[in-house]
Amino acid sequence: MNLSEIKDRLGYFKELYRKSRDKQAALYEKLERHRAQYKGSRTIDGSSVPASVVRNITYELIESQVSTLIPTPAAEAKHYTEANDRCAKAIEYLCASLRRELPFEKLNDIDERYTYIYGGSVWFVEWDATLSEGGAKGGVRLSCLSPLDFVPEPGVYEVDDMEYCFLRFDTSAADLVRRYGVPMERLQTLAESGDDPDTVELVLAFWRNDEGYVSAFAFSGDAVLFDVEDYYARKGVVCRKCKKRRALCSCERPSFKSTSEEEEYLTEDLSLTDGRILPALSPVLDAEGTLVGKELAPTALPYYRPRRFPIVIRKNTSEEKALFGQSDCEFIRPQQQQINKIESRILEKLMRSGVTPILPDDAEMTLDNSIFGQIIKLRTGDEKERYGILDTTPSIAQDITQSDRLYEHAKRILGITDTYLGVSDSTATSGYAKQVQVEQSAGRLESKRKMKQTAYAELDRILFEYHLAYADESRAISYKDAFGKQKNAIFNRYDFIVYRPETGKYEYNDEFLFSVDLGGGVEQQREELWKRNLENLQAGTLGDPADPATLLHYWLSQERARYPYAKENVEYFRARIQENTKKGEEHGEAQEFYRELSQKPKDL
Repeated sequence: MNLSEIKDRLGYFKELYRKSRDKQAALYEKLERHRAQYKGSRTIDGSSVPASVVRNITYELIESQVSTLIPTPAAEAKHYTEANDRCAKAIEYLCASLRRELPFEKLNDIDERYTYIYGGSVWFVEWDATLSEGGAKGGVRLSCLSPLDFVPEPGVYEVDDMEYCFLRFDTSAADLVRRYGVPMERLQTLAESGDDPDTVELVLAFWRNDEGYVSAFAFSGDAVLFDVEDYYARKGVVCRKCKKRRALCSCERPSFKSTSEEEEYLTEDLSLTDGRILPALSPVLDAEGTLVGKELAPTALPYYRPRRFPIVIRKNTSEEKALFGQSDCEFIRPQQQQINKIESRILEKLMRSGVTPILPDDAEMTLDNSIFGQIIKLRTGDEKERYGILDTTPSIAQDITQSDRLYEHAKRILGITDTYLGVSDSTATSGYAKQVQVEQSAGRLESKRKMKQTAYAELDRILFEYHLAYADESRAISYKDAFGKQKNAIFNRYDFIVYRPETGKYEYNDEFLFSVDLGGGVEQQREELWKRNLENLQAGTLGDPADPATLLHYWLSQERARYPYAKENVEYFRARIQENTKKGEEHGEAQEFYRELSQKPKDL
C-alpha cells in the first residue's frame, strides 16, 4: 500500500475501516448469535415467541471442553550445529520463562471460551519499552481478543497474506490523554464516538508498506494517536541538513526528524554466552565484499526487524474459506433450539395440569381459580356421589425422552461422551473400558488441540522475534534440568549473530522451527503419569528399587508430574545419597590406609 502521497491519512483509514467492517457484517451477526446462544438466549429461530425455559446444553458442552493445559514451547534449528542447538535451547527456556511471567493462565481461560464459542480467538503481541525488570528494559504484553474486535482485509483468510487489518479496543478518554497526549478539550468529542458514554473506541491499523515492512496507524474519533511508517524499526533522531545524529550534529539551526536505524556500531568487544567475541573493529569491505585497504572501522551489527503482523489467530477446527474456524455453537444450534421448544412445552403442560374439583351447580363452596385453574359444575339434583375430582395431568414422558435424545445428538456431534464429562456411564463396565472411552473421545477432539498447539507455536515465534529485535540487555531465565534442579540461563540476542564471509557482514539467524513439547504438559495426564512412574519403579526400569539413587530418580519424575510432597522426598533421598557418598569416601580412605600398612616391611 502506497500511502506516502495520501494527505488525509485519518480520513483514508477511517473509510477503509468502515468499509472493511461493513463487509464483515454477516460474520459479526453470526458471532453475536453464537454468544447469545452460549449465554442462554430464549430466541427461537423463525418465531416471535421466545422459549419459556432454556436447558443450556451449549454452555455445558463448551465448558466441559475448556482445558487449563498450556502447551510447553519447543524449538529446533533448521540446520543443526552445536551453536544452533544451544540457541534453540535458549529460545525454549525464554518462552517457558515468559509462560510463567505473563498471565497465560488468565489468557488461556479467555482463549478457550472464545475459541469454542466463536470458532477462534485473536492474540495480540506488543513490545512495551516502558517495562523494566532485573535491569533489562522492555518486555512483552499479551492480549487475547474476541473475533468481534478484529477487522480483517475482506476476502483474505490468513493473517500473513493480508495487506492490512484492524484491531479495536474500548478504553477511557482519560487513558488516551495519558498514553497518547490527546488534548483535554477533545475528551468530549472522543467520548461521543464510543458505544458507551464512558468509553471511546480506539482503532489500531496494521498495513504493509512498499518494501513489505509492517506499519501502524492508530486513531480514536477524529484524533490521530500515532502514525508509524515502519512499525518494527529502531527509531533515531537525525538532522535533516547534515544527516547526523542529534549528538553529532554541529549545524547552527538544525532541523531534526525521526528515522529508522538499520545498524548499531560496537564501541567495545562484545562477549557472547558461548565464549565467542564480536570485535569492536572490523575490516572495511566494499559492496562486493572486497577488502578496502587495511583500515578498520567500528563493527556494524544490523538491527533485527520482524516482518509479520503481531497477531495470531487460533482456530477451533478449520473451515473452507474462513478466517476463523468452526464454532461449536453453530453445529449444535438445531439441537439447542429443539430442546428449548420441548422444555418450554413440558413447563406449559405442567403449569396447566393438575387435579380439577367437580362441584354441583348450586354448591355454596367457592374456589380460587388461581390455584385450580378450572371448575366443572354439575346440574342441580345430581347425587353427591358425583362429587369428586378429575386428574387432567398430561404425560411428559415422551417429551423428556426426546429432550435427552437431542442432548445425546449434540454430544455425539462434538465427540463428547459421559465418561469425558465425568458423569455416570454404564456403557463402560471396567476401568480399562473407561480409559478406552476417554482416549477415543480425546482422539475425536485432537484436531482442536492441534490448532491450539499451532497457535502457541506461532506465538512463541513472535515472542522470540521481539526479543531478537529489542532485548538489548541479556535476559536472565531459569529452567529445570533432567534431575529437577532449578538452573539459570541467559538469553542474549547477540548469540544469534552470524558472520557471512562472502559479504563481510553480520546478520541474525532466525531459522528455527517452532512447535510444542507434547510431553511437556502434565495437567490433564497428571494421575496417569503418577501411575506410570510407579509402574516403572516396580518393574525395575529405573534401576534397583532399593537403591537410593533409583528412588531419587523416581521422585524427581513425580516432582515434575507435580505429585504431592514429591519435593520433600527428593530432598530426603538427595541427603541420603550424599551421606552414603561421604561414608563411602571415609571407608575408602580407611581401606587404603590398611592396604598400605599391610605392604610395609614386618620389621617396621
